[in-house]
Amino acid sequence: MRCRPAALCLPLALSLLAVLPCRAGDKLRVCYDDWPPYAAYTPAQGHQGLTLALLRQVFGELHIELSFQSATQSRCLKAAQTGLADMLLFSDQQQLPDWGRSQTPTEFWLLAAWVPQDSPLRRYTSIQQFHDQRVGMVRDYIYPEPIGSYTDWQPAIQGDAINSLRQLAAKRVDVFFEDLFWTRRMRQQKHLAVRMLRPLVAVQPQYHLYRPTWALAMTHFEQVVQALIESGEMDRRYRAALGISYDAIRRGDLGQVLQDEWD
Repeated sequence: MRCRPAALCLPLALSLLAVLPCRAGDKLRVCYDDWPPYAAYTPAQGHQGLTLALLRQVFGELHIELSFQSATQSRCLKAAQTGLADMLLFSDQQQLPDWGRSQTPTEFWLLAAWVPQDSPLRRYTSIQQFHDQRVGMVRDYIYPEPIGSYTDWQPAIQGDAINSLRQLAAKRVDVFFEDLFWTRRMRQQKHLAVRMLRPLVAVQPQYHLYRPTWALAMTHFEQVVQALIESGEMDRRYRAALGISYDAIRRGDLGQVLQDEWD
């Protein structure tokens, strides 16, 4: 059954309310590693972001209360393994193979090579250009190709991305592969002397993992996401939050993303 975008799958939501195995007081406990503007926590604003707003919309329609926790990926994984989390955002199923996984990506990891401001490198040409160089890497990341299988360099492993980025700015590593938007934001906030090499190294769709007992509710999530895409609302939300087109990223048309002012 395909829902009309304007209705946002309300008939499905009503039918799910009748059969969801939820009791009064049940919460969907969501854990995530900060990734603004998708999901982030600050004392002033609490848990905010494009992805969290979508989750509030979807599960609010089902009258399911959400509980958010911002933590590192390793802590989120531990929370899931010890029964303290029901959903992990921006995660790979290799981490929890018995859990369900969302089907339609609502976020994309725009992975770029970042170098110190005074690096002689001007463009990214291939992964081999970093042969035998010091490469900042994050312990819990599962890197896509061509990064994931390349070994002819000197990895410098850190527990979180901001430490790797600081190492790059201090020239303790030669290159660091990280998200375009996150790194741009951190560069501005922390006044770090780093820059991006064009073009992007990889674009990886991101998915959410969930405990199998929440599979029925996630059916509604998928229906709502499809409705938002078909109506153009997802694209409008992306443009408002990121200044880029969701539809263009899905198509692989990244020309508008790499503006000169972001280098």
